[in-house]
Amino acid sequence: MNIYFISIFSILTIIYLYLGYIASKRISTLKDYFLAGRDLGFFALVSTLIATQLGSGTLLGIAQKSYEVGYYGILYALGMSIGFIILSLGLASRMQALDVATTAELFETRYNSVTLRKIASILSIITLCGILIGQIVASREFIVGIFQSQSLGTEIMFLLFWIFIITYTILGGLKAVVITDVFQLFYIIVVFTGIFVYALWQEPASFFKVSNLLGTQKQFNISYYELMTFLPTLIAPALFSLIEQDLAQRFFSARTKIIATSSAIVSSIFMIAFAIIPIYFGMQAKLLNLIIPAGSNPLIPGLQYYANNFVFALLICGLIAAITSTADSLLCAISSNVAQDFKFSFLGNKQSIQRSQWITLFVGISMLTLSYFINAGIIDIIISSYSISISTLFVPLIICYFKKNVCRQAAWASVIIGAISQILFWLYPVFLADLYIIGIATLAFILTSYTCKKLKTGSYN
Repeated sequence: MNIYFISIFSILTIIYLYLGYIASKRISTLKDYFLAGRDLGFFALVSTLIATQLGSGTLLGIAQKSYEVGYYGILYALGMSIGFIILSLGLASRMQALDVATTAELFETRYNSVTLRKIASILSIITLCGILIGQIVASREFIVGIFQSQSLGTEIMFLLFWIFIITYTILGGLKAVVITDVFQLFYIIVVFTGIFVYALWQEPASFFKVSNLLGTQKQFNISYYELMTFLPTLIAPALFSLIEQDLAQRFFSARTKIIATSSAIVSSIFMIAFAIIPIYFGMQAKLLNLIIPAGSNPLIPGLQYYANNFVFALLICGLIAAITSTADSLLCAISSNVAQDFKFSFLGNKQSIQRSQWITLFVGISMLTLSYFINAGIIDIIISSYSISISTLFVPLIICYFKKNVCRQAAWASVIIGAISQILFWLYPVFLADLYIIGIATLAFILTSYTCKKLKTGSYN
């Protein structure tokens, strides 16, 4: 399999780098680099929205959870799908009309606070960095799964993989990301749909029959309490998708409001449909009692069970494409926050593309280094990262999407109270803490807004 994998991976790497190079030739401004010229059409936007979410959480993460809890592994994908549905109901078109480059920028344009903008940007960066680290951890898992060991060779392969992601993202910014997303999404759909159809043809097609669902699920022995603790996996992705920078960056880049809205609807449908594939292979790995190597993911042996060496190499490269499609998006979003919300005058002109490329390089290498100090599950890392932005930024951002005359002090109160609540719930965990925190932060925003109005201080005093 190794010779097949190395050959296919080398070809794909050349294609990605070539696409990044082509995109770099079309870039002349930061608007081009971070927002693709605000000219994304329907097909390009759908492809990059799906590719942004179709990363390690969707494939490796859902497979891992399905291996542990059965059909309930779909909750993560369902959460993302719900987020897309909410976006399609008006939020996506609102985002497209805001004429900003980052969500943090809204704290300056709507709340008239440069300080809040910088704080919001830092919180957004921390969240996105956590999610990016989740992708890096996932990539190490599947490389260990491929080579069945942790050695110097696998470590070199792991590092080369991330150097290549960082390189083509540096070359072309969001344009390179979108172009490669279209190619990667097509490749992922073809190879994973192909092996899924083949697996169903090989096995009795009763796996998803309603009459057999309960019997199959009982083999996973999940208690009601365990299921309840898993519910944040449904809620957090839905909430975070409404404010996350890498998704918002795409809607900011849409050509029209209609394109933004329709793309969100199609993306929602796709995420649920595609999630069936990692659920199936994750559960089959458990039901067939396949051996899962230490540090690996059940999706790897689940796929290997049905594929010959050549097809397995194609599938592994599909996994790489999935992780890459999310990782480059996160890398671009983090760099956008850093480059456009902070001056860093020692790096040169803020509008310089070269300056932004140096920032992208620094972010990529830093996150790669930090990943060596993280030891947690993929979805656990991602959900924990979501909670940082949800607790602090969700309320003031959602409100300013729909309301122009907002109170700066109310935003401060919501961010501070949300942060304090998050710390308290980290120390003393409760069920569905995110919802409690949002409720508390909303109350703080409303009460402070009322006080502002009553005292006639307004949002600019």
